[in-house]
Amino acid sequence: MESPRRKSLRIERDFLLASIDDLDAELAADDIAEADHAAISDSYTRRAAQVMRELEGLDSGSESNDRLEPRQTSPVMLRRVMTVAGVVLVALVAGVLLARSSGFRTPTDTVTGDIRRSSAGLLAEADTLTREGRWSEAVEVYDEVLDIAPANVEALTYRGWITAQTGDAEAGAVSIDEAIAVDPDYPDARVFAAILANNNQEFDVAAGHLQALDNLDRPDQVDALIEAAALRPSVAAGQIAQRFGGGEPIDLGQVDASTDDVARAALILDQVDPVLSFKVFDAVLATDPENLVALMGKGRRLGTDADIRQQSPAVADEGLRLLDRAVELRPGNAEARLYRALALAVAGDKSGAADDLSTLDPAALPEELVQLYDLIAESVT
Repeated sequence: MESPRRKSLRIERDFLLASIDDLDAELAADDIAEADHAAISDSYTRRAAQVMRELEGLDSGSESNDRLEPRQTSPVMLRRVMTVAGVVLVALVAGVLLARSSGFRTPTDTVTGDIRRSSAGLLAEADTLTREGRWSEAVEVYDEVLDIAPANVEALTYRGWITAQTGDAEAGAVSIDEAIAVDPDYPDARVFAAILANNNQEFDVAAGHLQALDNLDRPDQVDALIEAAALRPSVAAGQIAQRFGGGEPIDLGQVDASTDDVARAALILDQVDPVLSFKVFDAVLATDPENLVALMGKGRRLGTDADIRQQSPAVADEGLRLLDRAVELRPGNAEARLYRALALAVAGDKSGAADDLSTLDPAALPEELVQLYDLIAESVT
């Protein structure tokens, strides 16, 4: 069997690589500033490299059956596991930084002599314990804070978050809900509540917390956490599946998300319900014909599948036309070029595929795109 450590690392690796893809698509669509893209992407890339190095180390010393990776989990559930795993790593280690940037929400301390017994001192101790991964001890210290100040919003929030991530999601959610009742404008509590509601498939509740966050002055780390968890498209995908999974006509007005996040939701849905995914792509393109995520998502699905090309050439040609439009809109987008090159190669147009490859520098591509580049290059030579 696969060891728990290796499974955790593998899930984190996949999550990080998918997040890098999402960031690149958002940059191409001008939905994220270049500076923000560079900072977040660099962070993900460094962590992904660390994870892959550790995985290689485990592989070199593991038994052969540890390399077998049967996936019994459905793609939707795997996505949810990825989200939780990524959030544990991002928020339990870095999440305390959110509190630091948001500021302590404490009553005035009047304790004299022993600063460690004040709310601020205890919060600092809990911060340190959390950074060190001593989560049960951190929860105990947060309990001490709440003995002193029962309405301390930071203690309620982070006690709840750690409790939820270490095994008791229900109790953790209760504590976070108490924090929101104390201070509905505390962004840390809102983002954690949204994540837990999404994990519990309470997608409308999660969307409500995201809408509340959008009206708050929040630290950059909160937005980074939302992005790292792919929270907006995940919530949108859940709402779409619940509202339209029975074949009902897609009404984007019933989805609490931007057009781009709905398009990203369609990428998630494609793993389990391609028909619904295509309907969502079509609804997005009807509203925004130049939506890059939808053009590439549907175009890649239809245009790069050899079976579709063989069985339904006209459908494959439609996918290729969508990728043509994506390249026309964003000629410098590496993913658009690569997916079109792959579609052209599948269609037998090796010259056209080679032309697309010639516009790219493989040394400048992320590792997962280099593999695709090499695959296409080998097929057209």
